[in-house]
Amino acid sequence: MSKVKERLAAAIRDADAESQSRLRTDRESSAEATAAFKPVREAAIELRNELKSIADIKFSINPDSVCITLVDRELWFSYDIKSQEFTGEESAHSWYDRERYATQYAWPDAEACIDAMIRSCAQYFRMARAVNAATKPD
Repeated sequence: MSKVKERLAAAIRDADAESQSRLRTDRESSAEATAAFKPVREAAIELRNELKSIADIKFSINPDSVCITLVDRELWFSYDIKSQEFTGEESAHSWYDRERYATQYAWPDAEACIDAMIRSCAQYFRMARAVNAATKPD
């Protein structure tokens, strides 16, 4: 096997392993997490109001987490009391092999998490706009 092929196989194994470790199952909810997450939750409410004209973008806002979906893509944000970091996960469904793939993120403070959420929503807005334009009857 060539070195490129070996490296590619190792990178695929690493990506698969990373995508299978789900943050949501490992976290604890508490008053501390809810309090720390408050600025992120409030920003999510504002984002939901700003993006309400895009029906394809759905928000689920809880005291200690936010989930934003666009068709088969999902963004999830929360606060991890163990690491005292804001955490996130972006996942998508692979139609080819029926697997869900996820990438995890961590931010040191609420502002960094909010910035990531805003940037992700901007991308989702652009994707939804493109899909809507492509499927719009002439």
